Amino acid sequence: MKFKDFFVIGTDTDVGKTYVSTLLYKALKKHNFQYYKPIQSGCFLKDGKLTAPDVDFLTKFVGINYDDTMVTYSLKEEVSPHLASEMEETTIEIENIKKHFKDLKKKYSNVLVEGAGGLYVPLIRGKFYIYDLIKLFNLPVVLVSGTRVGAINHTMLTLNALDTMGIKLYGLIFNNYKGQFFEDDNIKVILELSKIKNYLIIKNGQKEISDKEIEKFFN
Repeated sequence: MKFKDFFVIGTDTDVGKTYVSTLLYKALKKHNFQYYKPIQSGCFLKDGKLTAPDVDFLTKFVGINYDDTMVTYSLKEEVSPHLASEMEETTIEIENIKKHFKDLKKKYSNVLVEGAGGLYVPLIRGKFYIYDLIKLFNLPVVLVSGTRVGAINHTMLTLNALDTMGIKLYGLIFNNYKGQFFEDDNIKVILELSKIKNYLIIKNGQKEISDKEIEKFFN
């Protein structure tokens, strides 16, 4: 089967976007996929260099060395990228991100791009947002949703925004499922309201996504 590039976003903060991205990367790595985080805030010093926590988590989880080609901008402050860049007097150049993405495409068959939070997270104050980056790359979205209370509203608002913006949805991934009755109902309501057929459910503590599930999701 032929895979495609895609862009991972979350319905809100702490929904597990990086965890899901990591599981997807782990399953797709053998198909010559690369993970790419254009901008990371909340970075920390490790062995004398600034380290992106999402890249650090992913590489440790998969069991590979830290790869600084997976990120373009590493910012220290643990706030929205636009604010972190202002605080650190770092100018975010979208052309640098665009070039980095193109360079990765020359080396890898496909690229999994992870955004920073949700659609409306600013990358450059008043000028450029996550949704602008998705449109620039012209990628379909994999939306990571929770199953907790509030998931219905957060998910449907994001899905409606994607539709209004003309951004294609690749599929929906429900993360951190714990088998609670209200989670089952949240998932059922979201699928009924959205009419989405392509989805995955990631259980709490799940360590991998099977080849069968991956093939079905990306078919």
